[in-house]
Amino acid sequence: MNTKNNLLEKYYNGETTEEEERLLKSEILALDSETAEKDIFGYFENEAVLPDDLEESVFKSIQAGNRKERKRKYRIYSVTSVAASVLVILSIFLNVKEQKHKKMEDNFLVLEEALFAVSKSIQPEEEKDMLVLWVDDNVEIIIN
Repeated sequence: MNTKNNLLEKYYNGETTEEEERLLKSEILALDSETAEKDIFGYFENEAVLPDDLEESVFKSIQAGNRKERKRKYRIYSVTSVAASVLVILSIFLNVKEQKHKKMEDNFLVLEEALFAVSKSIQPEEEKDMLVLWVDDNVEIIIN
């Protein structure tokens, strides 16, 4: 009994070896009376038992989780890649359309300037002392 008390004191102080702990555990579990130590060691005895298929079930759940995660990532990646492709194509289309519109405006300005230069060169210069009195479709009345 004295050795059991010494072992319990060492156990609670954390000074026991593994062999002493096994000896203490077997002595306490062999007792007929119910004590707090017997409950503690009995609890740890029951908790130490692992199911036989624990490793398989853990690996199956990890693999199933990985498959679900892969499917979800694949869906996310495919949706984002399609969206990115649409954005790239749309930006290229809008840029090409804007460049065509700008080119048409530039061409129109060049054409307008050319027509203005042609019309200015075709029109006769007005003399300062000439006075236009009346203009009709076929007749012009001008006074010098």
